[in-house]
Amino acid sequence: MAYFLFVVHILTVISMAVTKPIIDEQWDTWKMTYGKTYASLEEELTRKGIWLENLKNIGYHNDKFDKGHTMFEMTMNQFGDLTRKEFADLYMGTLMSGREAPRDEALSDVELEKLEEMIEKGSIPREVDWRDYNYVGRVRDQGLCSCCYAMAAIGALEGQLAKKRGHFEELSVQNIVDCTRDYSNNGCHGGFPYHAFEYVRDYGIESEETYPYLEKENRRCLFDRSKSVTRVRGFKRLQHISERTLAAALASIGPLSIHIHSSVDSWAFYKSGILDDFNCNSTVIDHGVLLVGYVDRGSESYWIIKNSWGSYWGEGGYMRIVMGKNMCGITHCAAYPII
Repeated sequence: MAYFLFVVHILTVISMAVTKPIIDEQWDTWKMTYGKTYASLEEELTRKGIWLENLKNIGYHNDKFDKGHTMFEMTMNQFGDLTRKEFADLYMGTLMSGREAPRDEALSDVELEKLEEMIEKGSIPREVDWRDYNYVGRVRDQGLCSCCYAMAAIGALEGQLAKKRGHFEELSVQNIVDCTRDYSNNGCHGGFPYHAFEYVRDYGIESEETYPYLEKENRRCLFDRSKSVTRVRGFKRLQHISERTLAAALASIGPLSIHIHSSVDSWAFYKSGILDDFNCNSTVIDHGVLLVGYVDRGSESYWIIKNSWGSYWGEGGYMRIVMGKNMCGITHCAAYPII
């Protein structure tokens, strides 16, 4: 018995000796991959502890994925050393308060009736993907500037402009970040897509080429009216509608900016698959993304959203979200500009 316990002890020591260097090597590789440096050893140890906890949770989830108990996979990425609160504070950019959009910009009863007619007639396509029509630009990375609202607004505006002009042109997110404070947006600290549309209605918008993105705020608005690419006549909002109505709107209008809940681990570490997570609250809205498509085919039905956390996140910067459960509050509010 004593000999058995001795062998077990030796094997445990060997296991710990092997495991620790592997974890340390993974930590060092992760830091190098994402350019992570820390001001002190104490800070690094704290961040490593958070990273280890996230790594454990990802492994637990992926074990369920491997067993077929969930439809999406997670992976360690650039958010690995952040707590959930830190992640939300740094990367969520939809303000939870502030001036609401004018009531007359909501979709009218007549417009809603047209969408309902599409549903009744069964004329909604089973699949829509506006990327196939060159209405959707490259995936951007907002970095540490919480301007997802501007990214979502610009995405919807680019889509409508491409639809009207027949070619795609990349527009300036920085223009919106710097210049919409008078419209109740807050630069790199959150805002609403429809307030961005109000600004473009009144002033216009430059291209990405003439007003490039900096991942930070300029001290003042640098908009040059002579370089404006387009203005809009207004915008429309669709709030608290059914998913069928949202699908009809997306199919007939084009890419839509939407508000959604994303301050959960399944978003932070999403890798691939169809997101279906009961932790994704349908009432706490904190992030702006671009809705670009859907697939509605029975057991495999999902929405396609374009995020603004870089192309290394998710499925090349995109995520699929299960359809039919109002997952993450996807129907909370959609908006699009009128050119």
